[in-house]
Amino acid sequence: MASEIPLTKQIQLRLQELDGMDERRLAAQQNLELYQARMTRAYEKLSRPRAFRKGELVLVLRRPITGRHHGPKFAPNWEGPFIIDQVYDGGAYLLCDREWRTSSASSKWKVPQEVL
Repeated sequence: MASEIPLTKQIQLRLQELDGMDERRLAAQQNLELYQARMTRAYEKLSRPRAFRKGELVLVLRRPITGRHHGPKFAPNWEGPFIIDQVYDGGAYLLCDREWRTSSASSKWKVPQEVL
């Protein structure tokens, strides 16, 4: 058949196609890295690292354990104020109420470093 491409030409075309795919894959990877860098900059622009000291008054964000909120519609979003009794490594704090009683059954609260 006259319309068939010789085997060497087929191999050469396939290698060129693979090289083009590698270039597109590299371009996609570079775009992904640029996007991730932009997202990181945008997040860091809005967040402020906070460190609390012993004796400071803090409010604790009330988050439901499950994904849905249960309770009254206009329930407060914050609990407290609590006094920081002890500071642990890694951003954990021992909280007490105003009468210096340890708060709730779980006395160690993990506070994220980025609190707005």
